[in-house]
Amino acid sequence: MKRTIAIILTAFTAFFGTANAQQKIGHINSVSIIQAMPEYKQMSSDIEKQKVSYQKALEGMYGDYDKKQKDLQALSQDKTTPDPIVESKIQELQDLQKRIQDFESKANDDIQKLQQEKLKPINDKYLKAVKEVAVASGYSYVLDVVSGAVAYFPENSDDVTELVMKKMGITALPAAPASTGTTQPKTGSK
Repeated sequence: MKRTIAIILTAFTAFFGTANAQQKIGHINSVSIIQAMPEYKQMSSDIEKQKVSYQKALEGMYGDYDKKQKDLQALSQDKTTPDPIVESKIQELQDLQKRIQDFESKANDDIQKLQQEKLKPINDKYLKAVKEVAVASGYSYVLDVVSGAVAYFPENSDDVTELVMKKMGITALPAAPASTGTTQPKTGSK
């Protein structure tokens, strides 16, 4: 990974160094910056509290499942228990198992959604600071050594995407909505 980033930095330096000797390129470690932010620490604490809450509820459901499973085993071993009662208990156990799975899925979705909601303002603040530092210090580009992406580039720089697509004989697809399901920060000009 570090070798790849070094190659990218070398290529950027070689390209931009010959194209325009006055361009200045910097690099950052986005994970170190974001994880040091008080807002990130608060977000992590909030998410952990939510996880603990869901975990307690799940433990109760699992305890109920274990009890029902033991009851079913006892009923199954008792030869005097009518089959409809055993079948009814089997259905109850299957229903509870499905509710547990649904709850786990919903809890994971809720935690992921909470993380995305809380990470957006943190990421926005991070990108704003990167842009301010880059502009104030005269950097043309700031590369993120963690993701290998460009964390900052001048908004008025030439975007040659359309020219390359035209050269290749392709047209742009409609932009897909961005997904931020991880704690990895977004990169780009802000």
